[in-house]
Amino acid sequence: LEAAWGEMVARFGAFGVAGPLTFVLHESCYFGFHGLWAAVDSIPALRKYKIQPGKPNSREQQWRCFKRLAFNHVCIQLPMMMLFHYVADVVGFRTETPLPPLSALLWQIPTFFVIEDFYFYWIHRFLHWKPIYPYIHKVHHEHAAPFGMAAEYAHPVETVFLGIGTMLGPLVFARHMFTVWVWLVFRLWETVEDHSGYDLPWNPTNLIPFWGGAVHHDFHHKTFMGPYSSVFTWTDWLFGTDKSFRKQQAMLRGSKDPRSPSWAYPAVFRGAPSADALAKAKQG
Repeated sequence: LEAAWGEMVARFGAFGVAGPLTFVLHESCYFGFHGLWAAVDSIPALRKYKIQPGKPNSREQQWRCFKRLAFNHVCIQLPMMMLFHYVADVVGFRTETPLPPLSALLWQIPTFFVIEDFYFYWIHRFLHWKPIYPYIHKVHHEHAAPFGMAAEYAHPVETVFLGIGTMLGPLVFARHMFTVWVWLVFRLWETVEDHSGYDLPWNPTNLIPFWGGAVHHDFHHKTFMGPYSSVFTWTDWLFGTDKSFRKQQAMLRGSKDPRSPSWAYPAVFRGAPSADALAKAKQG
């Protein structure tokens, strides 16, 4: 891996890696991960895990989504990646080998998630402020029943603000472009999963404490209220912006306790059956 990275840097240079090749990585992961969830959506046997089964995503919706994404990715995100090269150079980022050790990545990636999640919570909550919501964040909420490709469907202003949040962790705690690449892969998986519209019981992220997942974020798209976090459950729980979500989850679980969707929430959490799945189970 280190030899391949060194050859790439020698061929394309630091700017080529930080800008155009990072863009290629982003596009490959983003649409690749969406393709995996689209494949799940094409399998009838897995439809029972769809959170909003009564709201399929039409080809017209997906084409409209793709067109806005194409503009945002090329005209907003690509220039931001180009600019990041100069910012990274100022703060001392390296591109050449040796690569950072695995031991560093094991603490950096979780730290980046915590930083991005806290930043996202407050920016996202601010964008729901009524005087500005219709002008910026309403674009993202055109998809009340989201699908993976809709994760970055947003107003250009929102794209800029959330892009800054994604890079805060690396700017503070990383000094190598390889770390940024690894982080982008994990971050893109997380945001596409959050918008996938599916809660698969065998999804490995269900094993991560405090992980909100698609159920957590799908409720937000459905109701246009909290939760506001991008990754974890603790910030909404701490600031009381997940009460409606917890009430709905308790109902779907058949719980008499409206305070919590599971016995150890927000640490241990997985989605309940959808309303349709619950009704069919009772009938059967």
